[in-house]
Amino acid sequence: MRKNYLDWLNSYQFHGIKPGLKRIKEILKRLGNPHQNFVTVHIAGTNGKGSTSAILSEILSQHGLKVGLYTSPHLFRINERFKVNGKEIEDYKLNEYLKRIKLELKDYPATYFEITTALAFLYFFEEKVDIAVIECGLGGRLDATNVIKPEVSIITSIGWDHTKYLGNTLEKIALEKAGIMKKETPCVLGSVSENLIPIFQKKEALLNAPLYVWGRDFSIELNKKGNWNYKGDFSFKDLKLNLKGLYQGNNLSCALKALEILEKKRFLKISEEKLKIALAKVKMPGRYETLKIKDKTILIDTAHNLDGFIALKASLIKDNFKGFLLVLGITNDDGEKPFGKMLEILIPLAREVYLCQFNSPRKIVTLEDWKLALKNLQLNLDKVKLIENCQKAVKMSLESNEKNILVTGSIYFVGEYLKYLKPLKL
Repeated sequence: MRKNYLDWLNSYQFHGIKPGLKRIKEILKRLGNPHQNFVTVHIAGTNGKGSTSAILSEILSQHGLKVGLYTSPHLFRINERFKVNGKEIEDYKLNEYLKRIKLELKDYPATYFEITTALAFLYFFEEKVDIAVIECGLGGRLDATNVIKPEVSIITSIGWDHTKYLGNTLEKIALEKAGIMKKETPCVLGSVSENLIPIFQKKEALLNAPLYVWGRDFSIELNKKGNWNYKGDFSFKDLKLNLKGLYQGNNLSCALKALEILEKKRFLKISEEKLKIALAKVKMPGRYETLKIKDKTILIDTAHNLDGFIALKASLIKDNFKGFLLVLGITNDDGEKPFGKMLEILIPLAREVYLCQFNSPRKIVTLEDWKLALKNLQLNLDKVKLIENCQKAVKMSLESNEKNILVTGSIYFVGEYLKYLKPLKL
């Protein structure tokens, strides 16, 4: 019987977050430094980096390139993190790579994310990808992925998240994200506050790394049809993206600017026809995704921080999605997430609210945390229920009188909700 090395990897989930590059460099050295042998794009940002990664990799695949995609965390199973041309790594390959890494690691200390990052690099090298799109896990400067020398870097957004590790001001967080910028490597900067742009401009000057700024060097807008018009070196009109939500405009424009840079470097020649095919196909489960179950409309989104909730609210208002049942579960690794303020953003649109505990390898906002927060909020508590587990939240939400349900928060919560929902879908 083949040994399952996924159990070994999962034993690392509780080692916590340990920023730094020393361990990942040693691990990769033991594996022969596979990350040095293929072309990469590196993507960081408080929000939007996962969608931007998915958009760009789909476009590159449609142009005939063999494309690796590494993202995190996963919604249902770990295989989702490692893709080549949209196809998840097969179970037996995943197991074999974990076996090899375990043998090389021996007793060397590592984190869960460092092991998965090493696996991604080894997999993409041995699959002989033409290019790999690599999403940062946390921050940028000390993230395990920040050992690559990409052809282009992308920083999608700057907002409040992981302040324990990244700093307690937006300026400090921006500086950590700017840590993925490399010498003489172009960097695409998404929509950020104007007062933060000088931080990236200083890095640009220091590294001689050309900076392309949203609103100055490229832009995007929603047209009357509800599609996107992009303007950069190219102008693309009426782009229909298969990812919904107003916030996807920023992600799409960052991906397109990076695509233009890759064309300048002669990695591909952009075809508008192939681009449009790719955008119509791109998938990112859990991002403003609508499900129909019986008489219910369930909107799923993985907004998990303050800026994510603000962006989600804008999309809900635009789409007139209100008077819903809000089902919410949130992780809180550093103990500093403003989950009370996050709730305040969405609660005016909701008719009823379920605040949920759920299973997660990371620390969560517990029911006791919610009780304390609710005491300090000027809210109508009659419409708030505290739910002790996700299975119960699914059952209660489907039995509720509300026709519209919004499920949001941590990707771990959304994934667990969908796991229990899946057998009930009709």
